[in-house]
Amino acid sequence: MSENNKRVLLHIKFLLDNDQVEPTVNGVITGSSFRCATHTAPDGRVTVSGTVSHRIHRMRASGKVFRYWQIQQAFSLLRTKADLVVLRVRNDVSGRRHNNAPLFSADHLFSGNERRLGGLLRRLGQAPLAPLLPYESVRVVGGSELQGVEWGGIEAQMTPIIQNLNNEVLRLIGDLPLAEERFPLLKTISPYGLAHSGGVHYLDAEDYKTVAEAVFGKTRYRKPLAREIQRLTETMHSNRERHSRDMSVLNWFRLFRGLVPIDWITESMRRTETNHPILLTSAELVQARALFRRVPQPVLGRILAEPVAQNVRIIKDTVHGLGNIRMQLRNLDLLPELIKARGQRRIRGARGLETLVRSIPVTQVENRSLARSNQTINVLSSEAYALYEMQSYNRQITQLEGRDLPAATWELWKDPEFRKTADEFLIEHRRELMTAEQRRREEQAKRYRQERLAREQARAAWAVRTTEKLDGVRLGEYRLVVARNSDTLTRWGSQLNNCIAGYEHKLGFDVFVGVLDGDGRVRLNIEINHENGIMQFLGTNNRDAFEALGEDSAQQVLDALTYTGIPVDEYAIGLEQLTLPARDTVAV
Repeated sequence: MSENNKRVLLHIKFLLDNDQVEPTVNGVITGSSFRCATHTAPDGRVTVSGTVSHRIHRMRASGKVFRYWQIQQAFSLLRTKADLVVLRVRNDVSGRRHNNAPLFSADHLFSGNERRLGGLLRRLGQAPLAPLLPYESVRVVGGSELQGVEWGGIEAQMTPIIQNLNNEVLRLIGDLPLAEERFPLLKTISPYGLAHSGGVHYLDAEDYKTVAEAVFGKTRYRKPLAREIQRLTETMHSNRERHSRDMSVLNWFRLFRGLVPIDWITESMRRTETNHPILLTSAELVQARALFRRVPQPVLGRILAEPVAQNVRIIKDTVHGLGNIRMQLRNLDLLPELIKARGQRRIRGARGLETLVRSIPVTQVENRSLARSNQTINVLSSEAYALYEMQSYNRQITQLEGRDLPAATWELWKDPEFRKTADEFLIEHRRELMTAEQRRREEQAKRYRQERLAREQARAAWAVRTTEKLDGVRLGEYRLVVARNSDTLTRWGSQLNNCIAGYEHKLGFDVFVGVLDGDGRVRLNIEINHENGIMQFLGTNNRDAFEALGEDSAQQVLDALTYTGIPVDEYAIGLEQLTLPARDTVAV
C-alpha cells in the first residue's frame, strides 16, 4: 500500500524529561502516545486504526539504559467486502482490562451503535494521561491541537479533540448498516461476537436454504437440512434466557462439513431438541477442525451421535491440550497412527478421542516471535536476579566486621571466579544465620515446654487439693465421688448415656465429680476446670441437674461446691432453674 493511501488523523505524544525519573531494572513509564490513522484500500474501503503506547525507560543490570515503546491498547475499524463494519479491540496487555473485557474482541457495528465507538475513543484518548498524572511537568511533543496548553489543562482539552476525531472516523467509515435489513430472518441480533454466535451465517438470507448453503456449501444443501436450521432458529427465538440470540450451534455442526455425509449432520441436528450455545472461541474452532480432519469418518459419526452439549465441553478440553498458534503442545500428525494402532472401534466417542489425544507426548514448539520474546524475558529476568544477589552480597559484607571482602560491581560479579567465591561466602553466611535462628527456635521451644510443664504442675496440684476436699462428701442420700481413672469415666458414661468417657485425656488436670445415690448408681456428673470452675452439671442423657436430682437436691450439691470456693463458669450448662451464688468466688 502506498504512503498516499495513509493519513494520520491524530497523533498526541507526552514525554517526561530525562532528569524527572530514574530508570529501573523493571522499567518505568516516561512517556505515552495516542495515534489514530486511516488506510484506504484500492477498492475505496477505509480502515481506521489506533494505538495507545507507553515509552518504557529501563536499565540493564550492567547499568546500560535503553528505551522502547510498547503498545498497550489498539483498535481497528473497517468496512468488509460484505459491507459490514467490524470493530476489533486489543485491550490492556498488563491485565488491568476495562470492565473485565477480554484481551481481544471483534464486534460488528450497526446503526444505533455509534456510542460504542465514541466510548472507546474517549477511553483511549484518556489512557495516555493516566500514567503521567502524578508528575507536575510533562512535555507535549506531538499534537498541534495541544500546543501551548499547560499540563494541568490537558485533560479538559482532550474532550473536544476526541469528539472531533469520533465525527471524522464516522464520516470516513460511512453509514453503519441496519441490522434488520441485513439479517431479515433474525428477530434480534447481538453485534457482539457476531461470527462467534453464528449470526453471520444469516447475512442477507431471505430463506433458510441460503443459510444452509452458507454453513455447509451449495453442493451439500438438502431440504431436511434447511428445515432443521429453521427449527433451531425458531427455538432460539422462543428461548428467553441470556443465550436467546445465540446460534453458535451451527458452528459446531459446521466443523463436520465435508468430513461426514450431510445426512449424518442432519440426523444429529434432528436429535438436538433445543438450541445450545457453543462456548468455543474462534481459535478453538480452528483447532477442533484440525483435529477432526485427522479422525476417521466412523469415529466422527459416533461423536455426532452423542449429545451436543456434552461433546462441546469434551472437545474444548481436548483442544486446550493441543496448544495454540504461538505454542504447539502436541503434534496432531501422530494422531492417525495412534488411531490405527488402537483400532477405530475402540474409540467410541468424544471421551475416547480425548483420552487418545492426551496420550500424545507433549512437545512444546514455540513460534519465532514467542521464542524471541521468551529469550529476551529470560535474559532480563536472569540479570535482575543476578543484580539482586550482588546487592544482597554488598549489603551483607558491609554489616560484617573483621571480614576484608571487596564490594562487588557488575563487571566483577560476572567473573566466574569471583562469583564462585561470593556464592560460597553467601552460603556460609546464610548457614550461620540459619544456625543462629535454629538456636533461637530451640531456646524458644525449651522455654515453652518449661512454661507448659509449670502450668500442668499447677493444674495437677490444684486437682489433688480439690479431689481431697470433695471426694467422699455426703449430701443427704447422695455421695460425691471423684473419678481417678478412665474406667470410672467409662462406667459413668455408660450409666448416664453421655460422652463423659471422652474426657479421659483431662484426668489429673480437671476434676470430674459424680453424684451417686444409695445404690451406688451415678445420677449426675460435674466437670470442674482449673481456670473457669464448674463447666458441666448434667444428668442422664445430658439433662439439666434439676431434672436428674430434683431442684432441692441439685441446689444442695451446687451450694456445697461453691461453698468450697469453686466458681461457676459464665457459660456452664445444666444449671437451669438453679440459684447461682451471689458472691464472687475464685478457684482454690
